[in-house]
Amino acid sequence: RRNFLCANEPAWLQVRPLPKRDALELTLALPDQRQLQAIVARVRRMFDLDANPDVIESALGQSPELKPLLQNSPGARSPGHWSLYESAVRAVVGQQVSTAAARGICARFAKACSSSDHLSFPSAAAIAALPDAAFPMPGRRRDTLRALCGVFADSEHTVDLDTLGDLKGIGPWTLAMVAIRGAGEPDVFPKGDLGLERAWAAQGGDPKQLVQQAESWSPWRSYAANLLWRSLGP
Repeated sequence: RRNFLCANEPAWLQVRPLPKRDALELTLALPDQRQLQAIVARVRRMFDLDANPDVIESALGQSPELKPLLQNSPGARSPGHWSLYESAVRAVVGQQVSTAAARGICARFAKACSSSDHLSFPSAAAIAALPDAAFPMPGRRRDTLRALCGVFADSEHTVDLDTLGDLKGIGPWTLAMVAIRGAGEPDVFPKGDLGLERAWAAQGGDPKQLVQQAESWSPWRSYAANLLWRSLGP
């Protein structure tokens, strides 16, 4: 469940699995029903519902290390974020901190940028305008995040990977995470990701050889990464 703005008005959605069915149920509260089709398309992208798991599993199942992971997570997909902008913010916030810590920082931003009880992911302009004290992170990361939000303050939908890659403080790992979660790229493998290296070691692999090994998983490296992350458990 999440809040968001639709035509600059409060809206919300809820997604849940339907019992005994391979399906999801979407509930929406929209102020403008003309946005229905666009919102449904966005949710489908978030849950990667247009993927073909049979094709992906057939390719990745050739790997002895990934085959048991596919058996444990049949039909596994590559979920994404609400937007490429939101993914970029979350990736920068998540640099060198845990997922839980990054989630907490984003929650603080939402509260700092909201003037009502309808908390939603803050806009680029709102984050860019926050004072230094509102950024619970090292100064360099704060500067990167503020620069990112400053560039896209007037038009979040213009965020693209090329522009992000030109910003100081956006390295290969951050860009790879945005490509997977924000752009839905199917063939990206984040080099140097500690979670992936730990998961690979648990499968008996050499973390130093992981990126090279991942070449054999193309064109579905993003899905291989998700399988490895999932193997670490909740």
